[in-house]
Amino acid sequence: MKKLRIIAILGIAMLSFNSMNAQSDAATTNKETINSSDKQPEKIVYKNIDYYIIDGVWYAKIKKRFVLRTAPKGAKLKNLPKGGENVVMAGVKYYKLNGVFYKKSKGGGYEVARP
Repeated sequence: MKKLRIIAILGIAMLSFNSMNAQSDAATTNKETINSSDKQPEKIVYKNIDYYIIDGVWYAKIKKRFVLRTAPKGAKLKNLPKGGENVVMAGVKYYKLNGVFYKKSKGGGYEVARP
C-alpha cells in the first residue's frame, strides 16, 4: 500500500510538472534560443523586461538572441496570438495557446492568467 501511495504521488507530481512546462514542450521544435525569425515578434514590456512573442511562444532578448521564457502572469497584450483555443475553467473564459492562458483585461486587451 505504501508503494502504491508513493507511485500515485510521483505520478501527480509528474503531471503537474508537465503542465507547467507545456510552453517549453511546445517550443521544442522552435528551439530554446533562436538567432532570427522571418516573423515579426510582438514586443511586450512587463516589469522593465522586454518580452517578445513569436507564434504564441514567449522569449526575452539577451544580447542578439531570443531566449525562451515563461509568460509572466499579468503581462498585457493588445491582441491574442493566433492558433489557440477558447476554454472555460470554473466558469471563467480563457484563451489557451502553448500552455499559456489569457483572459480579457478590465482596461481592454488581454493579460496572461494562471487559472
